[in-house]
Amino acid sequence: MAAAKDNLDNGLIVTIGVVLVVLVFALILLVQGWFYKAQQDEYVRKVIAPRSEELASALAAQHDALHRYRLLDAEAGRVALPIERAMQLVVREGL
Repeated sequence: MAAAKDNLDNGLIVTIGVVLVVLVFALILLVQGWFYKAQQDEYVRKVIAPRSEELASALAAQHDALHRYRLLDAEAGRVALPIERAMQLVVREGL
C-alpha cells in the first residue's frame, strides 16, 4: 500500500500563524496599556488625591496669616496686613 500524501496548504498555515502572532502582539500591547492606566489611577487615588489633616491645617494657617489683620509686636507697633491690602499700598505708595 502506498503512503498517502497529505494535502496541506502551506500558505494557509503561514497566514494563520502570522495573523495569530499579530493578534497576540496586539493583545499584549492592550493589556500592558490597561495595566499602566490602572497603575496611574491607583497612584492618583493613593498619593495625589488624599489630603492629610496636617496639610489641611497648614494651608488653613497660611490662608489665615495672609488674609487677616494681626498684631505682630505691640511695643514696636508692628502689625500684619492682609495681602490684598498690602499690595494696594505698595501700588499706591510705590515701594
